Amino acid sequence: MLSVIRNEKSNVRSESRKQKLALLVNMISPARIPLYSALAERFDLLVLHGGNEANRKSWRQTERMLPGARVIKAWGWQIPLTRKVNGRVFDRRLLHITPGFLWHLFRFRPDVLISNEMGLRTLIALAYSSVTRKPVWIWWGGTPHTERGIGTGKRLVRKLISRWADRWISYGKSSTDYLCSLGVSRKSVLEIQNSVDERSFLEAGIPALEIKPRPVLLHVGQFTARKGISLLLHAAAELQKRGRVFSLVFVGSGPEKIAAQQLSQKLGLKNVRFMDEQTPAAMPSIYKSADVFIFPTLEDVWGLVANEAALSGLSVLCSKFAGCAEELFGPENIFDPQNQSEFVEKLGYALTLRLPRANLTRLRFTSDLAASLVHALLRSDSADSLRLPRE
Repeated sequence: MLSVIRNEKSNVRSESRKQKLALLVNMISPARIPLYSALAERFDLLVLHGGNEANRKSWRQTERMLPGARVIKAWGWQIPLTRKVNGRVFDRRLLHITPGFLWHLFRFRPDVLISNEMGLRTLIALAYSSVTRKPVWIWWGGTPHTERGIGTGKRLVRKLISRWADRWISYGKSSTDYLCSLGVSRKSVLEIQNSVDERSFLEAGIPALEIKPRPVLLHVGQFTARKGISLLLHAAAELQKRGRVFSLVFVGSGPEKIAAQQLSQKLGLKNVRFMDEQTPAAMPSIYKSADVFIFPTLEDVWGLVANEAALSGLSVLCSKFAGCAEELFGPENIFDPQNQSEFVEKLGYALTLRLPRANLTRLRFTSDLAASLVHALLRSDSADSLRLPRE
């Protein structure tokens, strides 16, 4: 009788104990906080990261926004990388090399792991999995376009990981397509979406800026060549030469900001405002100050600013090179920023304010994404882990 009681108590304890989940990332993005918080409610969550980057000033102290999780900066380095295209600086990034992840994993002993991206961090997670037999999910965002120019070394690492791992989470269809090109089975991919905290943008708010003349075109993002800002300035200048009247607002920071300001002056653009990078809390009111959002990126795995603008009620003119483009917008809202005549034509049409607003049913909200992710993680050892929960 006593043994039965002990077994029953043991079963209760095992059922009540939260599974341990380790999440390995470069940085903690403010946009991920709602999703990570939802995971912390269902799991004993450890978030391991490599530290904040100097060019992400508005992302500082985000770890304090996750009181329900343990957040640890693991030991490692950040190595600056400069990427050039046709001899010109296209983008500047930091490579995180964080061997300290392995130490913390063995101390925490997670039941399941998630590793973001495909590099050393994921190799560490897979090595830990091979020793402990714990499942690993690889969370991936790259698309066939963003990965088209990677070098031989990266290709070999990607091939190795694609054959080693058997559980995947993708940002959306474009990311899933890339994984399939590596030989990953579509059946092993949990296709969710890149998301933001929709509540902040759906709420009615007061515009932060009073800008005239209208309409107001808005761009939000880092000032790097990759974002296509110079192409936007040229297209806007052409329309102003044709007599179109509008305002153009840029929000962000980055190494090419001074060059963009100088180009704006050289082109003779009028009614242009350059603002510094804003905190996430300030951004909803910034979006509500504009009429149309312009996203002329030349390469983005997704483009969360497009989500934010759509949720804020803006019409969005989105580059075809953004991973979110076809998933969130119709053909009339998508353009090729490298085709200057098409860019000018689409931008001119956007000024008429007849560009369709985003269909928000195409966006998956945080609660939905969290439910799908939790369902899969709790069933990591089950054959049906990728089947979404019924409504």
